[in-house]
Amino acid sequence: MKLASTPFSPYGVFTGSLFQYSSSPSLVAFESPPLSIPPKDDNPSTPNKGFPKKLILLGGLSDGPLPCPYTSSLEQKCHELGWSLVQPILSSSYLGFGNGSLSRDTGEICKLMNYLLCHHDAEKFALVGHSTGCQNSIHFLKHGEKDLIDKVSACVLQAPVSDRESQTLSPGDHAKNLTHAKELVSQDKGEEFMPRESFWAPISASRYVSLFDFAGDDDFFSSDFSDAELLERLGHVGKLNLKLLAVYSGSDEYVPSWVDKDLLLQRLVWAMNNTGEKFDDRRKSDNFEIDLVATGLLLGSANHNLSEGDGDISRFVNAVGLLLK
Repeated sequence: MKLASTPFSPYGVFTGSLFQYSSSPSLVAFESPPLSIPPKDDNPSTPNKGFPKKLILLGGLSDGPLPCPYTSSLEQKCHELGWSLVQPILSSSYLGFGNGSLSRDTGEICKLMNYLLCHHDAEKFALVGHSTGCQNSIHFLKHGEKDLIDKVSACVLQAPVSDRESQTLSPGDHAKNLTHAKELVSQDKGEEFMPRESFWAPISASRYVSLFDFAGDDDFFSSDFSDAELLERLGHVGKLNLKLLAVYSGSDEYVPSWVDKDLLLQRLVWAMNNTGEKFDDRRKSDNFEIDLVATGLLLGSANHNLSEGDGDISRFVNAVGLLLK
């Protein structure tokens, strides 16, 4: 065996505690606290007590813990500012998304938060969503338990892209597949799985419709939505007592070239602020107004998970840090 050929953990090595936050279904999460701060007691079974600020990192389709190359840098920034980093496994993690839903994810995020409140001294939360994790974040902020939403002080959407528009970049008869999925749903067979050739992973008809139908349950960030349609999906954010940062990648490989990324980001931020003014009358999103909930950051050379552009991870993590202070 050539041990030297085994690559080192590319997204970092983390120290902390693994715990079960749900028994039905059985779900676990990993918390890495600021190691320089001692716990409240010496009981090794409660190593993360005494860290009241928890940042929850939510990955995208097929992700689990360590979803992105910036995970280690994000952890370091959290620790600098006295936050723990929490990385959960949801039922939708890895390939579980194919028979899941945002509603199920929101319920499990609520379970995680309640566990952290009861057993890990949590008092305040932040959410960082990557890709479909952005949909999780937006859905939670509308449909989660109100007392938990009130404890969220910051939310970051990294790569809030449209799965429906992204699908146009992949081969296949998408219209035919969507028609088949909608027929199954109409026959109360939404939990039936789609044909193998319809998608790269096992996926139920209901989740296929949610991801790829116009205005499906997962469809929050599409560029062809009208202003009214964006407000319907995102406007609830502006009524919350938190700060939100939407970070869009200028070279995101999952966004079609015909999408004006800068304009879309401005429209998303405008809709989330929901100030009552028309989009054409809005202030530019780079004019950071102290009374606005949402702001935007366009990383011009960045790809989807910030793995390629020089300095993209640093700019992103520093921007997250400003929200956490």
